Amino acid sequence: MRYVGKSYPIHDACQKASGRAVYAGDMELKGMLHAAVLFSSIPHGFVKKLDCSRALEYPGVVDVVHCFNTAEREYNRYQSQFNQALIYTERVFNSHVRFVGDRIGAVIAETEEAAREAVKLIRVEYEELPYSLNVFETLKGTIDNVHPSGAVFECTDMVTGTMPEEDGVTVDTVTDLSRINHICMETHVCVADYDQYSGELTIYSPNQTVYGIRTLIGDIFGMDYSKVRVIKTTMGGSFGGKQEWVLEPVAAAAAIRVKRPVKLVYNRSESIISTYGRSPMHFQSSFTFGRDGSLKGVDCDLLLDAGAYLGNSVNYARTVGHKLFRGYKYPYCHFHSRAVITNTIVSGAFRGWTSPEATIMFEHNMNMGARALNMDPVDIRLKNVMHPGDADPLGNIPIGNFRADEALRQGREHFFWDQRKKEIREFNEKNRRYKRGLGVALGAHVNGFYPSKTDYARVDMRLTETGSVQMNITLHDHGCGTVTAMQMIAAEALGIPMEMVSLGEGDTKYTPLDVGCFSSRTTYVQGQTVCLCAEKFKDRLKEDVSALTGLPVSELVVENNLVYGKHHPEVCYSWSRIADECQQKLKHEVFVSYEYVPDTNPGVAGAHFAMVEVDTFTGMTKILDYLAVHDIGQAINREMCVAQTQGAVIMGAGAALLEHVVTKENGCPMGSLKDYHLINCFEALDVRVELIEDGGTEGPYGAKSIGEVCHTPVTAAVVGAVNDALKSDMNQIPLTPDVICAYLDEREKKEREKEA
Repeated sequence: MRYVGKSYPIHDACQKASGRAVYAGDMELKGMLHAAVLFSSIPHGFVKKLDCSRALEYPGVVDVVHCFNTAEREYNRYQSQFNQALIYTERVFNSHVRFVGDRIGAVIAETEEAAREAVKLIRVEYEELPYSLNVFETLKGTIDNVHPSGAVFECTDMVTGTMPEEDGVTVDTVTDLSRINHICMETHVCVADYDQYSGELTIYSPNQTVYGIRTLIGDIFGMDYSKVRVIKTTMGGSFGGKQEWVLEPVAAAAAIRVKRPVKLVYNRSESIISTYGRSPMHFQSSFTFGRDGSLKGVDCDLLLDAGAYLGNSVNYARTVGHKLFRGYKYPYCHFHSRAVITNTIVSGAFRGWTSPEATIMFEHNMNMGARALNMDPVDIRLKNVMHPGDADPLGNIPIGNFRADEALRQGREHFFWDQRKKEIREFNEKNRRYKRGLGVALGAHVNGFYPSKTDYARVDMRLTETGSVQMNITLHDHGCGTVTAMQMIAAEALGIPMEMVSLGEGDTKYTPLDVGCFSSRTTYVQGQTVCLCAEKFKDRLKEDVSALTGLPVSELVVENNLVYGKHHPEVCYSWSRIADECQQKLKHEVFVSYEYVPDTNPGVAGAHFAMVEVDTFTGMTKILDYLAVHDIGQAINREMCVAQTQGAVIMGAGAALLEHVVTKENGCPMGSLKDYHLINCFEALDVRVELIEDGGTEGPYGAKSIGEVCHTPVTAAVVGAVNDALKSDMNQIPLTPDVICAYLDEREKKEREKEA
């Protein structure tokens, strides 16, 4: 192929490297004002009184919007579609505050500095209420009054199949996941501009669905959707952090009130505390294995900490159960889940959308099963992994050309698994302080929404007089090269140079209706739409040349920016000539539009292998080697796929060993990178990536997704390696030095008591 499978820089790489890229935070509109938000300083209570007089007197302040003078309509920040069935509990500004960081109001001023200084002058009088900082406290009834609909929500109680009646080995485990933040390089930001004369509201936002924002904002403020325009701006990372709406309603409320453009920028602390993070989860699981290692049944109970507002948590807790069937085949599963409100940071979407969380629990149980049966961890996975032709039992949906078995076997060989097991055993026997271990995890994911919810895409193409093609598609590039990937697919399908294809990102005024960048659907669904539209475009070229020359369509060939006759060499039209003569002679533009509805959703898998060394004196863990093998169907932009995976490994390893948001006993979260630890550049490991490209899917050129599945197995692989090194069974994530040292101290204490 000419472009697909090669490597190209992302579309705005030069602009970013030179500082010319314009993010929402860089925007300057005529007459623009700035907003700063007033946040709750208590975890639970009512705002009884607000005194804004001193803030309004501060130089440069234009107005103050707050819970008593703006829209009171309740909404759900997770809403992205019209008439979506959700529980609505949140307002733009809340008088019933439910966590430290809840929005009470905002100051609008000529400068950001003035707005932030004026916020400090607002006096708030509270009526404080009892609060809960974890799901177990909530289950005692401490905050049953937190929402009219209650504090505990049943999500799903799902039973699939029948447990075989045979002798086996049962493994019972507990998994605890902490709250983590997306920590994007770009903090949260939004610009809103309200035109009082036309009644139109324009929102500039780095987001994952422009139409989702349009729908939510229109509903909150009672505006016709045609009066709400949303433009997707350059994004400095999302990882799920910019697919639910936090700043957009606030900026919109401010702009509508003052009838001028308003920019709202959260700093790092506000982005950690007052947006949302990945939800804490508590799993109680029981896995039953046959004596040969075959998985017979899974029984799992999940408590998901939703934080202060429900958001996506009911759907999220339900979807964890769905993801239990994407990688392994077994006859029985019982999955029960509840979402529980607490007076803490709101929970929401995170990269992989439940796949990593489900995998952390599932893979730990596979490791414990292997240990109980004295089996190799790779062998027990090969015993149970799904194969091409298998189907997801929840919807009986074929998983297609699913190469998880091959990924596990290839990784085992290329990671020198069997050789290293022996070397590590010898190393650990000789060393008292340092212990090494190996970990493996299989992660699987989806390629779109089908069949769980509606999925579709539309692409338009038009020919310019110079022979280039302008493509119209609603994209949401996170900074990882989506625009370039679509440009490559289009150029490949059309048979023209990449530079002759132009396209942009989502804009509700001009680009087609689209469900957004979720569920790893962009390449598989939108990319295939580009391919199909390109074929229709070439057919249109032949039809137009046929109309111009009288030659039958069957006699015409489209190739290399030309349309020519197979047996009539005198008929040879450049694309530029076609555009010109269609306008002048046929009186129309060369234009096509194609709509596509997918009816497949194959499985996509990654097998990850980790080697770690744990310092048993300090609890510090070092990752010595890492290999990721991915079943991708076909890489579109090869180096971007590798880079996605390498970044995902750093993210997942950080979640395994370091990252968590700490909340003090008074309900105040710690919101700085001084307290929230990451794997820094100098600590970043060298990640080897291998791609299995067997095609065989309905994606463009056989491609499947990579952006979420590459994050799915990481934490499980690293945690598995730590447990292998220490012969432990920890699954309290993250495995910080404190957690590891506490575990080792407790184990040593029990051993001494046993000896005594």
